[in-house]
Amino acid sequence: MWTKEGIRCFYKGLGPGLIGMAPYSAIDLGTFEYLKNYVTERNVELYGLHEDDAKPSSILITAMGGFTGALGATLVYPVNLIRTRLQSQGTILHPRTYNGFWDCARVTVKGEGVRGLFKGLVPNLVKVVPAVSIVSLSLLCLLW
Repeated sequence: MWTKEGIRCFYKGLGPGLIGMAPYSAIDLGTFEYLKNYVTERNVELYGLHEDDAKPSSILITAMGGFTGALGATLVYPVNLIRTRLQSQGTILHPRTYNGFWDCARVTVKGEGVRGLFKGLVPNLVKVVPAVSIVSLSLLCLLW
């Protein structure tokens, strides 16, 4: 790879990867905070608890983390799929080459439909949901 393309070959798909992280984090963390605040406010209203005692349980935090991680991962998955296709293009198993992000998106939708942008989503969620759940629970232990 080095002799054929030089240093650039090691950075294929970096732009889409970085672009995908911001919306993923915003969706995941924003939704998580919204749900955490909603549950806390609901517990204060329903049970008359003090705000510190009304926070969601660790089980609920874990479930909310998994849900919000899955939501974020699903919504930005097309960007990750295109990034992966850009990174693997030109190899023996993936000989097709694209002329950039939008060309890859166009070719994918034209050949596979919009569903093609979500190819491999389920295995990705099998990885993401437990990982984000564990991180959410870990942060709970550190911050509370």
